[in-house]
Amino acid sequence: MPPKTARQLDRFSQFGLVTGRLALDDAGLTPGVDGGAHPQRIGIYLGSALGGIGYAEEQHERYLEKGIRQVAPNLALAVFGGAAPANLGIALDVRGPILSTANSCASGAVALGEAMGDLREGRVDAAIAGGVEIPLSPLAFGAFDIIRALSDGHNDDPTHAARPFDMGRDGFVMGEGAALLVLEAAEIAEARGAIPYAELLGYGATSDAHHMVQPRADGTEAARAATIALDDASVDPAEIDYVSAHASSTPIGDLAEARAIALALGQRAKTVPVSGTKALYGHPLGASGAIEAAICALAIRD
Repeated sequence: MPPKTARQLDRFSQFGLVTGRLALDDAGLTPGVDGGAHPQRIGIYLGSALGGIGYAEEQHERYLEKGIRQVAPNLALAVFGGAAPANLGIALDVRGPILSTANSCASGAVALGEAMGDLREGRVDAAIAGGVEIPLSPLAFGAFDIIRALSDGHNDDPTHAARPFDMGRDGFVMGEGAALLVLEAAEIAEARGAIPYAELLGYGATSDAHHMVQPRADGTEAARAATIALDDASVDPAEIDYVSAHASSTPIGDLAEARAIALALGQRAKTVPVSGTKALYGHPLGASGAIEAAICALAIRD
């Protein structure tokens, strides 16, 4: 991006801007051109757990060391959760709904579900949806370390620290990243000759209503979310070919998720392939659901 743009945006918005443009290029979609949806009929749905937390911490240090006049003037506009989708909307001249979802590590998945709902209801013709997370800062590391969520038992062998579903798992390794998907109504995509990676068929959301950190150990509510999604898609559990699991590598979380998969898929759970990909790229918190959705589509395609 141009240096001026880079200076105006923190990494959170930079990742959102670049990833959004890459997604549109990959989809061959230019708003309002060659059959592409009108800018007023395109929405942006972007999830993030922590927004610009790293930038906020950096600027706070500047404030303490040099005073308020040395703090970046864009601070207030850079750190809130809606900064990345708002900047992406401005850059692309997208004028439909621009929503930011902050549902912890489900943020990216929830963004995809909200986008699908608006497409179904005809409120938009296309959507750019997913998650962005840039959490790698001392404060964020410290916060997750205090609640014992991070792996610390493999510091002498860091390449094996993230161990989803492994008996030796002891917490996650924090990562950063972004994944945005272009969603379109099927008839519009077909009319402009787009070749989809996948069809998004169903969405389900529930809450454990149990604890701020620990999931409900029996996995019942997570399983119910999956069942709602299957029902929404009119898909039988026996038809599922692959599960891209959240699998953050925490002792309690992975076990609860394994139980949820077993409850939701029944007999199919005994044979269906399941992967926990965070061993490769860490845990990018609110971007996870969108990254896993992209991996799921590509895994089935390839």
